[in-house]
Amino acid sequence: MLKTLARASVAAAMCCLAGAATAADVTIRFPVEYALDITPGRANQEFKKLVEERSDGRIEVTLYPSGSLYKGLDLLQAVLRGDAEMTTLISAYWSALAPKSAVSELPYAFPTRESFYNAIDDGFFTKAYAEAEAKGAKLIAVLPFDYLVPGTRATPLRKPEDFAGLKFRGLGKVNLEMLKLFGATPVSINFVEISPAIQQGLIDALNVPTDSYTIYDWQEDIRNVNYAPYYIAFYPWMVNAKWWASLDPELQEIIQTAAVEVAEKNRVAAEEAANQALEDLRGLGVDVHVQTPEEIEAWSKAAQPVWDQFAGQIGEELIDALKSYQQ
Repeated sequence: MLKTLARASVAAAMCCLAGAATAADVTIRFPVEYALDITPGRANQEFKKLVEERSDGRIEVTLYPSGSLYKGLDLLQAVLRGDAEMTTLISAYWSALAPKSAVSELPYAFPTRESFYNAIDDGFFTKAYAEAEAKGAKLIAVLPFDYLVPGTRATPLRKPEDFAGLKFRGLGKVNLEMLKLFGATPVSINFVEISPAIQQGLIDALNVPTDSYTIYDWQEDIRNVNYAPYYIAFYPWMVNAKWWASLDPELQEIIQTAAVEVAEKNRVAAEEAANQALEDLRGLGVDVHVQTPEEIEAWSKAAQPVWDQFAGQIGEELIDALKSYQQ
């Protein structure tokens, strides 16, 4: 009898161990380019916590920060191949795969945060990223961040002409064309390459979210920042489409609900981080300028040729939809 009970106990224990081994039968490899202590990184950590808790351990999320696994276009390709199930890679990279998604990169596309949030809530980005899904990557949410605001070593930027001659780190074809139009020499480098580029004098200026200046100590070299809302930074929350289709619908619901919830919550966090960064930069002696309505009008007018240049690629339907959020 005791032997029978012992054998039954061992069998039960083995079943439990087998269940534990297969409990996390869905693993999400989630590489990102940025550190986990900046605003979107904290959002990613909250997503991991929510998904693992709500799935009762059926889903495990493994984060790979700071480009440690993949970065830039390599990261995009990894998602398409299925070597990473998920990423929040900044929008500019995706326009190489989905050209119409470059609509959000047009200068002053979203001159206010409210216009951007309205576009998210209205499903605008599902349409803008439809080409990506057809090629293997599906959008499940939009993680907002901050405007990519220009900072310079020595030249305060008040007019488009002030860009002339600057070696300027840009992001995405549309932004690079705007910099070129304003007279700068565009430099295209990955986020993780910015620090050495600044230290080695390879760039004079850059576009980055406001809190990046202080988090990465770039304010030691970049002494002028203009909070100009010409380029909203956000992270399309993308998954490998084939992997997504293979998931149990219940798990899809857990994942997407958590992503949308975290992304919406991040709106306030991102705004607070940007405002705090502006205060911190001023406290560190950086010349911080917030663009005036008159300057926005002048810069928008100067950048109009960029809209004209990409109108054929983006299409009239998306551009008209974009303009509806600006009213």
